[in-house]
Amino acid sequence: MDWFGYLSYEDKSGQRRSEPLVDVYLSPFIEQPTPDSLNYKFSTDFKQSNIVTVPVSYLRILRLGDVWHKGKRVLLSHSDKMREKFDVTINSELTYTATAGAKGNLDEFLLPFPHHPYHGNATKVHCEFVEIDEGNIVIFPHYVLLQAYFARSQYVFQQLFKFGLQFNSLYDPTQSYIDNDGHAFILLKKWTPDSAASEIARLAFDDVAAKAVRKLSEGLSLQNTNKRNISPKLSFPFQGETTLDVYGKWCPLASKKGHVFIVYDILSCTASYPFTSLTYFRDNPGDKNPIKKPPLGGKNNGTPPKSRPKPPPEKNDIDLHPESEPRSNIDDLLVEGRAVTQFPDLMNKSIEKERQKDHLDESSKSSPLPSDDDLNGGNTGDGDGRGRTVPISFIPPSLEQKHKNKYKFREKLCRLALFSQLLSELSNCPRVTNTEIISVYGNLGKEERNHSYFPTTYLGSGKTSTWQYIHYIKELGFIAKGDEKYRHRRAIIAKLTVANSLTVFLAEAERRVVKVTEGWIELDTPAILLALDRNEDSISEFHLHNLLSQSAEDRGKWDHTQLPPNVESWSLRHAANDSIESGDYVHRQKNIIEKHLGFRFT
Repeated sequence: MDWFGYLSYEDKSGQRRSEPLVDVYLSPFIEQPTPDSLNYKFSTDFKQSNIVTVPVSYLRILRLGDVWHKGKRVLLSHSDKMREKFDVTINSELTYTATAGAKGNLDEFLLPFPHHPYHGNATKVHCEFVEIDEGNIVIFPHYVLLQAYFARSQYVFQQLFKFGLQFNSLYDPTQSYIDNDGHAFILLKKWTPDSAASEIARLAFDDVAAKAVRKLSEGLSLQNTNKRNISPKLSFPFQGETTLDVYGKWCPLASKKGHVFIVYDILSCTASYPFTSLTYFRDNPGDKNPIKKPPLGGKNNGTPPKSRPKPPPEKNDIDLHPESEPRSNIDDLLVEGRAVTQFPDLMNKSIEKERQKDHLDESSKSSPLPSDDDLNGGNTGDGDGRGRTVPISFIPPSLEQKHKNKYKFREKLCRLALFSQLLSELSNCPRVTNTEIISVYGNLGKEERNHSYFPTTYLGSGKTSTWQYIHYIKELGFIAKGDEKYRHRRAIIAKLTVANSLTVFLAEAERRVVKVTEGWIELDTPAILLALDRNEDSISEFHLHNLLSQSAEDRGKWDHTQLPPNVESWSLRHAANDSIESGDYVHRQKNIIEKHLGFRFT
């Protein structure tokens, strides 16, 4: 997928679409693609590029640099050659807007065609140019900015491409505010989903973000009126210093006085959101005391507005040239999921939904008191070194019956503690020369240990997945409060160096444990990951980040395609549960690992 081109608000017959179409340029690979081959233009027949048109909301699931085959995305890891982390300052002095075909001071193209020919058919697409040091520039197509900062919700994403966007279609400004301490309260409109709360709060409480989106709407309308090629024109929705983890391609300038990095995807951004905490509300029915009563009667009461009835595509594969109105929910399409842009600033901020009372009392501007959660559990009285209690959950009798066939442990079990015992045993083996614990997404945890954490992922509907939260149980909801409520599920990743330059990776995920009448049971059973790297250091931290992200999306299943192709890997079953209580677990688990590796550690 080479480039995103211009927008069209009408189909071939001149009929206005419910949402605009966007041109997507693709070029066929000459040979079977690899992650590194995406860095070289001669890997594809770029002179024979294809152009397809898709509804603009499909950009929520398409990315520059994607590889597609027969309607499905081919999962390729990001090449280390195409990953960069930039510390940049976003301001009017170092950042400016221009088109992809713009020239610099030396009358040379800032995005050089010899190294990036893909934008040649749509050079008027707007981009943001960020100067990072003397002679070097990072280029962000504005489509990429929209994908990173405003693509959590299909409804919101579609609204951004309307002429004359009104913010009150997304939230109610009269019922939303932020106090002096940065605690924000926002009332989402009926069709704005929960997943977009942080995005909408940024629009509501950050003038820079609001100005960027207004600029987008006004620009689309102006380009259409003046019969110009239409493409989104906006800017970053924040200003100041940030660290951007990006995927793209380096290109040398013709003058050889610098380089440009063209960004295909923003993987992570550390920029701050304008609130310290966020509470959001809804104006739709279902709340105990809804602020705005739903209209009585009316043919659209309780149902979303309908577009012209058109037959949906017959297949669930993505339709890259729809002849009819696209289906209203692209999440129904069979497109492989991907991790969304990560925002570390949100990791430690409370974002809560309040459904039981009006947040804006007429007699007071103070924050509302949170409603008491149902008491579904207690705690064990145990705690960690920082004084936090460990929650304990008791399953109701009806659900205990559902889990009656699960193994009952006499004592509460911690798989990570067992895994640590296993690593201690392995590290003492003669052939193991070094043991290293690797922390991935360590910023998601508050514990001063070498744990890794599963990142936030999203369901096809756009809602936040609950799998990564260890204290969420489907039948009971969240069983912890305060800082512990949204604690991310932990993992331990170990790298063992073995004689003869072999490297073994092991990873174990935390499990949910609940109390039942006869003891303790585990509610999930993720496998141990085992990987053998015969070429030292093939597995990078980048691979491990992707591995945990994809595992979180797949609810604990290890996706072996996230590892380099030369690495052998397995999802291992655990030793029998009774071996834990008999004290034989570590020995038996070690034997299982050695059986798969084909050699012994001793």
